[in-house]
Amino acid sequence: MSAKDFELQPIDLPKDLAEELELEEGNKNVRQNRFYVQETDAYLKHLRPLAKKVDQFWLTAFLNHTQIAATATSKEDQHALSFLEDVELVQDENDFRPFELKFHFKENPYFTNTVLSKKYSLPKGVEPAPKDGSITDELRKFEGNEDLVGESFKIEWKSDEVNLPKKQPRVVQGHDHDHSDPNHVHHDDESDSGFEGDLGSFFILFEQAEDILQVGDALRSDLLPDAFAYFEDRGENSAGGEFGDFDDEDDDDELDEESDDDDEAEIDLEEEEVPKKKRKVGKK
Repeated sequence: MSAKDFELQPIDLPKDLAEELELEEGNKNVRQNRFYVQETDAYLKHLRPLAKKVDQFWLTAFLNHTQIAATATSKEDQHALSFLEDVELVQDENDFRPFELKFHFKENPYFTNTVLSKKYSLPKGVEPAPKDGSITDELRKFEGNEDLVGESFKIEWKSDEVNLPKKQPRVVQGHDHDHSDPNHVHHDDESDSGFEGDLGSFFILFEQAEDILQVGDALRSDLLPDAFAYFEDRGENSAGGEFGDFDDEDDDDELDEESDDDDEAEIDLEEEEVPKKKRKVGKK
């Protein structure tokens, strides 16, 4: 057979071979997740004491992350977050699935809590990872934060006047319930991918059990492992990061192309106007 006649044919893997390959892929993913937790923990142990020396380090990093910044747009939210002095990630290397975020605050005019916690736990019926480090099917099939159950946390607001979720409730267009209500049950048609409305206060994250905007996952998997990069506005999901610069270049290119198109359109128009005049002359 010549190269000209060659065609790649569909490959029908034997079932036992396909299962073995899937098993090894799952094992590799578990090892990678465990390594990621280990490296993030080592990084944060060094970064957190240093970040405490920088005023408003965490607020700056949050506002430089496009997804997280969208949930803290009000001046009051940002002022409250300016008292945040430390963010702690509690996650087990062996069972990397559940995790807890602890936000340590200085004395502030909003609430009396010194720590606000957001915990994501395994659903009922899901077994924890074996303590001996062995890999189970549940570990292999873990898809991410959507497989976890969020928990609500009570914030002790100093008064209703500074209760930010009450002042800035989450309102979804087309739904008459209040998404800042911790007892609200989320439905599939209210996913963050199709969210329309007012996101409300950042602190709804704590008071509502479900994290429909996936803020916790963005913090755990993206911002915290690259906290200094986000502080300097060069994170992967930072407006001033690599992709932001790339987009700006694209915008410039698009503007240049539009300018060229406009020039060509003007030339075409001028060319079309000449024969029109000739036709008018010919009719006389």
